[in-house]
Amino acid sequence: MADELGRGVQVSRAHAEAKRDKQYPLRMNDEEREKLDANAALHGMKLSRYLVEAGLAMGRGSGLAEQREGIDELMRIRTLLGRTASNINQIARHANATSEFPDDAAAAVRYAKDLMIRIDALVRGML
Repeated sequence: MADELGRGVQVSRAHAEAKRDKQYPLRMNDEEREKLDANAALHGMKLSRYLVEAGLAMGRGSGLAEQREGIDELMRIRTLLGRTASNINQIARHANATSEFPDDAAAAVRYAKDLMIRIDALVRGML
């Protein structure tokens, strides 16, 4: 996953600070291992991380694909919010320089608030 500047972005999970010192042996056949490896690679994860995330997602009643879709949507909204913040800064700069408050300023602020509401709803749905 990449941010608006094309840099790699790693999304950390809620329990990232917890020490991961437990190991569990798994048994699977070659076909299962190939499918799991392919799925993990598709999501940009190591197999162990994929198995943990998939198991936790199932426990929440959602699939890993839905969770990744939510993360992708959050990243799209993050990009939009960054652009909107830049626009609001330009409006503020103009207002400070000219003492004129542009007509589109209120719409830009409303748009930013709407984006924040979308973010809140997505995050609540992921918990």
